Amino acid sequence: MKTAYKTLLDRYQEIQLLNSISGVLYWDMNTYMPPAAVGQRAKQFQYISQKTHGLITDPEVGILLNSCEQDSSLNEIQRRNVELLRRTYDSRTILPSELVGKLAAQSNKTLEVWKKAKEKIDFQMVLPDLEILFDLNLESASLLAESKEMNDPFNALIDSRDKGFSVDSLTKLFDEAKSFLVPFIKTCKESGVKPDRSFLSRHVSRSTQVKMVENLAKYLEYDFYSKDAPGNIAEVEHPLTIGGGYKDVRVTVKYHEDNILAAFLAGAHECGHAIHSLQGKDEWYNQPIYRMSSPSFGESQSRLFENIVASSEEFWDYYYKQFKKDADGVFDDISSNDFYSALNAVTPGFIRIQADEVTYILHIIIRFEIERDWFAGKIKTNELPQVWNEKYKQYLGVDVPNDTLGLMQDLHWYSQYYGYFFGYGIGDLISSQITAKMNKSLPEWQNSLQKGKFTPIREWLKTNVHEKGGTLDCLDMVKSITGEDLTPKYHLKYLEEKFSKIYERTLS
Repeated sequence: MKTAYKTLLDRYQEIQLLNSISGVLYWDMNTYMPPAAVGQRAKQFQYISQKTHGLITDPEVGILLNSCEQDSSLNEIQRRNVELLRRTYDSRTILPSELVGKLAAQSNKTLEVWKKAKEKIDFQMVLPDLEILFDLNLESASLLAESKEMNDPFNALIDSRDKGFSVDSLTKLFDEAKSFLVPFIKTCKESGVKPDRSFLSRHVSRSTQVKMVENLAKYLEYDFYSKDAPGNIAEVEHPLTIGGGYKDVRVTVKYHEDNILAAFLAGAHECGHAIHSLQGKDEWYNQPIYRMSSPSFGESQSRLFENIVASSEEFWDYYYKQFKKDADGVFDDISSNDFYSALNAVTPGFIRIQADEVTYILHIIIRFEIERDWFAGKIKTNELPQVWNEKYKQYLGVDVPNDTLGLMQDLHWYSQYYGYFFGYGIGDLISSQITAKMNKSLPEWQNSLQKGKFTPIREWLKTNVHEKGGTLDCLDMVKSITGEDLTPKYHLKYLEEKFSKIYERTLS
């Protein structure tokens, strides 16, 4: 006779199977799906979402959860699985199935309209669908807030996305970072050191960049090429990593023939996500605990790969020779030092995914503040372009030329990722704090990079980070790994030390 716990996990495995099907459909939609299939795909997503919602919210699941919560024989791992399933059940049972289906269908419809509006530089084209999608998300977040006895729908959305964070805690962390970054950026700009970046826009064909990204992925030990490869690399409008099931984690990038770093660094970023997922404990796969329960923590791993590794001096000391070779001679006249300085130049701009490490988090702060006020009713959807452009001028000192390069650059608000952006900024803070811990327990990691050996870093991350899965919530996980509560101080120290060296003076 099955125990309540075993029955509950069986239910979860069915849900995960549907989620994996949805992941494959989502990957196909973003890569090779024919344009005419949009309507049918929306129906498919709506069906799967409603089917999954029905399984999650089945009253029997509530009975099973109650039984498991009273079962004193469950071990720590089993209790954590029950806790994570309880959160999902509680958050989903207050959402009507009809609303879940509408959200899924409208999300995918808006995403397709966004692609066309972005290409045509016409925000008004997507505005009607965005207003519908936002209203649906506000309705959903309001129901969450009511169930959590919270007054702020955005707070409820943050809590459901990433347990332990709140509007107030995020505002405090970001204000501390902002108070350092705004003057630091100004000091860098006024230092008199202006690395030449013109050669980064040299033409590099798409086919050449495909080879460059693939070789980087091999260096980072992301397997997309072997007989039993769990990976795949494809091109999409906006880079992301998509899971298609067990041992199926797919990386995507966007190639720009006049911006070699866009796809290269996106490749590193997405490989970080993929390897984080693939290095979970196999025996936990069909359990909630397999997955990191925090999007913010997940972003820490992608940002670690992109910045701490692939933008480091040690990495380029070794890898630049390979990079020049893969680029078919395009950069043969550029020295390693000049390339490294150009890659890391502090250049305030309006594109998030192309931002340097110093200015990046300000892009996130802008989005967080806009979302916060949007959900609070202080900003209307049709006012987004004006508010967006004003904040870019205020924080980064740049004029946004058009909405495609402004609030239409990211897919998040046109898809299903509301209450998500803050995780990219928190990811930076976590990645630097984990790196500080790695400096102590694996002090030779930088020398390994310089010698072209990535394995020690990957294995340290596997043992000390990735295999922990979802055993703890984000803030508790950070403290468990590093011994300290989450703080911006390590990230700000990292930025100051690295970029002071690049700008040839102490910037304080």
